[in-house]
Amino acid sequence: MSASNSSKQLFSFYALFFFSLICSIKSDELQVLLKLKSALQSSNPDAFSSWDSGHSPCRFSGITCDANETVTQIELSNRMLAGVLPFDSICQLQSLEKLSMGFNSLYGAVTEDLNNCVKLQYLDLGNNAFTGAFPKISSLNKLQYLYLNKSGFSGTFPWKSLKNMSNLVQLSIGDNPFDPIPFPEEVLKLKKLNWLYMANCSLQGQIPVGIGCLTELIDLELSDNNLSGGIPAEIGKLQKLWMLELYNNEIRGKLPSGLGNLSNLEFFDASMNYLEGNLSELRTLTNLVSLQLFANQFSGQVPAEFGEFKKLVNLSLYKNQLTGPLPQKLGSWAKFDFIDVSENFLSGPIPPEMCKQGTMKALLMLQNRFTGEIPASYANCSGLQRFRVSNNSLSGTFPSGIWGLPVVKLIDIEFNQIEGEITSDIKNAKTLETITAGHNKLTGELPEEISQAAALVKVELNNNRLSGQIPDAIGELKHLSSLKLQSNSLSGSIPASLGSCVSLSDVNVADNSLSGKIPSSLGSLLTLSSLNLSNNKLSGQIPESLSSLRLSLLDLSNNELTGPIPQSLSIEAYNGSFSNNPGLCSESVRLFPRCPTETDMSKDVRNKTR
Repeated sequence: MSASNSSKQLFSFYALFFFSLICSIKSDELQVLLKLKSALQSSNPDAFSSWDSGHSPCRFSGITCDANETVTQIELSNRMLAGVLPFDSICQLQSLEKLSMGFNSLYGAVTEDLNNCVKLQYLDLGNNAFTGAFPKISSLNKLQYLYLNKSGFSGTFPWKSLKNMSNLVQLSIGDNPFDPIPFPEEVLKLKKLNWLYMANCSLQGQIPVGIGCLTELIDLELSDNNLSGGIPAEIGKLQKLWMLELYNNEIRGKLPSGLGNLSNLEFFDASMNYLEGNLSELRTLTNLVSLQLFANQFSGQVPAEFGEFKKLVNLSLYKNQLTGPLPQKLGSWAKFDFIDVSENFLSGPIPPEMCKQGTMKALLMLQNRFTGEIPASYANCSGLQRFRVSNNSLSGTFPSGIWGLPVVKLIDIEFNQIEGEITSDIKNAKTLETITAGHNKLTGELPEEISQAAALVKVELNNNRLSGQIPDAIGELKHLSSLKLQSNSLSGSIPASLGSCVSLSDVNVADNSLSGKIPSSLGSLLTLSSLNLSNNKLSGQIPESLSSLRLSLLDLSNNELTGPIPQSLSIEAYNGSFSNNPGLCSESVRLFPRCPTETDMSKDVRNKTR
């Protein structure tokens, strides 16, 4: 046999061998994937429609192969899948580099068979419902992306497994009830990390100074833990940081010097801690989009530089001890969305241009010392949903257009010195649910158009200077639960249509000049628990229909009511409810004369005819 023929035969042999080997591998991979399919269920009928034994695995939906048609990736995240993952089978895929099963409803344990997936670079098991501890995965030293967040894992996390993962770029293990542990040293050695999510995973103790060594970090999230101590100054070395979340811990002290070096920081949330001192360290962070520091102990003024932040969209500083005025240009540069500076000691005027771009959804400035008028510009803030400036020292005329903002849900201006009227603009407020405007100097009548604000649940206009009548159209407010109009100068009768407000639980129209009879229709309000009509000029008898109500409070005192107190209302709990109505009588309520019987009445008639 010639050498040439021998070489050809040898080549043919090897070709046949490799062909057989490849066919065998493909057959094995097919069986692995079909086993995976059989282990999972989905409410989506098309989830595995392409997974058929007659097809190549490379044609399966969610499967990626290399040039040799060997399976390298399984991408089945967010497919509405449930079941137990067969890791003993999955990890027979010897070239598997990516396993993505996040955002499903997978359950059961993750077994140590996962260690056999030695070529994995990307592992996502996040947002599932696994149980038990996560296994040691020391053999997965090629991992670059590890997502295990919010998956039900408990017990002790295998931190030492991270020692071999020097190429790890993103680590997400938050929102799992692991055993409490100080910040793990193993994480501090992962120098390539750019994303670290360890929120709500039972961390305790201090944030280590070694965090400053993770200089590639873009996103650092350590919120919802039991971290204590201060924010280390070394965090200022993380020059690439874009997001820093430390909220809901027990962190104390001042903002460290060097924090202002984080020039790329856009999202900073350290709310619900015990931080103190001033905010001056933040005045150079001009790229901030969202700053949330509420529920701390910060003091001093809001830096004037905040008024020049051209990207700032969300600002939440409520429940601190801040003083002085807000920067007058605050929010005027960006599409401001949200400001909450409530419960501080801030003073001066409300900045006029926070809704300059028309995008603001919430303006929350209650419980401060703001003065001056509410800027008229907010009447044009068409996207505003919540407007809260109560408990300040605001004065001047309320901008009428605010009553009719098209998507407003809450107008809260109580405890100020605000003047003006509730205008007919309110007919445009189709989403308005709550008005709390008590303890001001509002005047004029309650407009008929209030009936067109059909979503109203609460109307509190007590302690103002409103006059005129309660409009009949108020009966069209079918969702109205609370109506408080006490301490005004209202006159006329209580409209019978009020009995059509079928959701009412609290009615208070005391301390007005209302007259006429109590409408019997109020007895049909089966959800009514509190009814205060005291200190008016109401006359006539107490309607028997009120007997059907189960009231925790009834006050009809200081009126001009006459006739018998209904027997079912004549219980001890109501004894103060009818005082100073000289014309009332009762058989059982103390201090009231007995009602005359028919015999008494006939005697009275005979005496008059003598």
